[in-house]
Amino acid sequence: MYYTLYYLRYYVADLKIITGVDAMELSTIDWTTMWKEACGNSPWKGLSSRELWDKRAAKFNKRIDNVKTDGEKLDKDDYIYKMLARIETTPECTVLDIGCGPGTLAIPLAKKVKSITGLDISSEMLKHLKENADKDGISNIKYINCSWDDAVVGKDVEPHDIVVASRSLSPQDLKESMLKLASAAKKAVYFTLPVVHLPFDWEVYQVIGRIERKHPSYIYVFNTLYQMGIQANLEILNSKIRVKFSSVAEAMDDLQWRTTPFSDTEKEKMKKYLEIKFAEQKDSPVFRHEGFSKWALIWWKTEENR
Repeated sequence: MYYTLYYLRYYVADLKIITGVDAMELSTIDWTTMWKEACGNSPWKGLSSRELWDKRAAKFNKRIDNVKTDGEKLDKDDYIYKMLARIETTPECTVLDIGCGPGTLAIPLAKKVKSITGLDISSEMLKHLKENADKDGISNIKYINCSWDDAVVGKDVEPHDIVVASRSLSPQDLKESMLKLASAAKKAVYFTLPVVHLPFDWEVYQVIGRIERKHPSYIYVFNTLYQMGIQANLEILNSKIRVKFSSVAEAMDDLQWRTTPFSDTEKEKMKKYLEIKFAEQKDSPVFRHEGFSKWALIWWKTEENR
């Protein structure tokens, strides 16, 4: 397995904290059921709507400008920089990008491989991807407007050499989802799950007194793969996350869309707090915040796990 000693310690420590068991008992635990129970109260609930992602597409597209040239403009601590450095490609390979969005990974990857298929539930995301590809003179991207959960491998989408699902998986049936990823990949699968995400959101939620729902732990996924006989690799990606808002209204909109509706009292507390944060940056009308997020990158070579 792909552990350094650091990651092994990190993994075992998290395993004991979350489950109360040690690594010797992994094979006897029903990780898929534990995952399903954890998903029942996670921030993923309600985020599978086509209309929701269509509405957010323009904002997501604003963030793509610094990655459209092979990632050379990126900070080395940026999530996309780290992902591009870890996805092993060749000029002859084909890539399926699940939940591709406006092309955050698809655009730089398209310049390194034979072809990319961008699959997304949002037609607006795909529209931005096509526009971004055209601007960069990229013609080797195929577009599929479909939910990955609904897509049938071999019918809606053909197997590709490499399958990437970057920050886009929210499976309910964990084992079935992993089997589906493996069936779509001839050579390798790469996907990421949140560990610590959106630190500014959490800061605001604490201020207004909201106990926000947590994402299910990546450990359930990793251990399910272990039980399935898949020798997966795990790495925790520490990456910078930058937040920029031009107004309090824009900040409030961004903070609300990923979670359950706020009450009037919560909105008032949030507005007052954001007004204070904006006032602290007197020299600029734009509010900026920088922090770190953690993502679990899980990947394996399908050729070695058949």
